Amino acid sequence: MSQAVSTRLKEFALYTATAPWKLYVKPFKVAPRTYYVGNEWVGIYLIDSEAGLILIDTGVYENVYLTLEGIRSLGFDPKELKHILLTHCHVDHSGGAKALRELTGAKIWLSKIDADFRTTKANLEGIKSMDIKIEMPEFQNHYYEVDELYNDNEPMVFGSVEITSKLSPGHTPGTTSFFIKSADESGKVIVAAIHGGVGPLTMTDKFLKTYDLPMDTRETFIHDCREMKKITVDITLPSHPSHGKLFECITADRMDYTVFIDRDSWGEFLDDRVKIVEELDAKEKNGGA
Repeated sequence: MSQAVSTRLKEFALYTATAPWKLYVKPFKVAPRTYYVGNEWVGIYLIDSEAGLILIDTGVYENVYLTLEGIRSLGFDPKELKHILLTHCHVDHSGGAKALRELTGAKIWLSKIDADFRTTKANLEGIKSMDIKIEMPEFQNHYYEVDELYNDNEPMVFGSVEITSKLSPGHTPGTTSFFIKSADESGKVIVAAIHGGVGPLTMTDKFLKTYDLPMDTRETFIHDCREMKKITVDITLPSHPSHGKLFECITADRMDYTVFIDRDSWGEFLDDRVKIVEELDAKEKNGGA
């Protein structure tokens, strides 16, 4: 079973805030038209569509210059960025949204629930109520306007790339997962999927009670994971690399995405995260023991 929370969280957060170049990852291709441009801590994915560039999550504001460098190193012009799809509103995933929108004019997408949730104390101050035994640095959190809201019943079509959203509450009330369809060189459609957020620290009784969030959040998360497991996925993309084996699969040819094709990994990943939340649920029902 993977770690519920990375053992390197303190290092990741500190370096991202003060010396982000220490966590820089040379970009690599993870699926047809899709590239990893995140760092060692947070996943950021670039999609090259006929309708312009698309970014899934932005990382923190402090890391934006390296995200731009990563996009350029792949041969793309950041000014061609047209859409920013946020999995959820936590600052480690959305902190760079305002800067990137002002630099490129890209539209920012978010779920309606998280568009409202992002200005609440639960989002802005919630880390104080999480069971994190380390002091986390404060990242710059610039307010951004949301241009578009997801509609799970209507796929987003960007040229030949189709992205379907799925509301997946738990990590935040409006966390959203994505299923990305694009054709490989032979024309075969490959499905890559990213669960928008699986961290369990926002699903404890303490956190839910403190911020008056639904007490059935863990149950909902587990149910949704089991439902999403029914979807056939070729490539699993973690929102945090520590939640998967993304880096372990990289080869000398960083443009060879076929090494990430594993049709069992999506179900295994979801089963793993369900087990973590089930264990948390059992602990909470036993009085936290």
